[in-house]
Amino acid sequence: MGKYFEALERAEKAYGRRAPEAPLKPIAETPPPISPSEAAHEPMDCYEALKTNILSHHPGQTIKTILFLGTTHGDGASTTAINFATTLARSFRLKVLLIEANLRTPGVHTAFRIEPERGLSDIMSNGDKPDFYIKKVKSGNLSVVTAGSKLTEAVSLFESDRFNEFLTSVRVAFDYIILDGPPITSFSEARVLCTKVDGVVIVIEAGKTREQVAVRAKKELEEAGGKVLGVVLNKRKFYIPEWIYKRL
Repeated sequence: MGKYFEALERAEKAYGRRAPEAPLKPIAETPPPISPSEAAHEPMDCYEALKTNILSHHPGQTIKTILFLGTTHGDGASTTAINFATTLARSFRLKVLLIEANLRTPGVHTAFRIEPERGLSDIMSNGDKPDFYIKKVKSGNLSVVTAGSKLTEAVSLFESDRFNEFLTSVRVAFDYIILDGPPITSFSEARVLCTKVDGVVIVIEAGKTREQVAVRAKKELEEAGGKVLGVVLNKRKFYIPEWIYKRL
């Protein structure tokens, strides 16, 4: 595992370029996790870099719907998705929709202090127009669709024609659609979701996520037909001042 994270660090210093020794390429590093009440107010420099890295690694390609997935619960995928979406809406003045697609352990609604009822599962169950369920939040041009109140079979929901129609409709109305999904290795719907979007960003926790777990997660997504845009190294700890680290 030590060699794995050493390789990640070398790739990170190269501004996201793939290191030959690393099976995954980190395209950004996010700050430590924040409390839900502070989630929409996190300093956004690192997320601006993340947007630049995603688009620069895939020039000429349409990357409009992006799914954020952790390998396991607690990797920080929700925090990363929330702050990335907030950055796009606030700093770049783009119309952004954040979809809470983690129906198992939803947390997006808590971060924005939104009531969880009337959300994604309700759209799928009732067949209503999505406009009624899209909630505008205070962070610029950011809107949110929560997981919803209805308990439903997640895999069937994401495989349904209604979900495809929902994504098609919001692609027209928004510049970017960001999805916060469930952990890859825990729930099978992650492999269904990855085929519905333009790309997937895997979030791994520095010093905790094992190499075998990260590689297996990437392989599962690619075998399912998903396009992995890169990896975010989350919760990195600096044991020396960060400004010294940047000069090394």
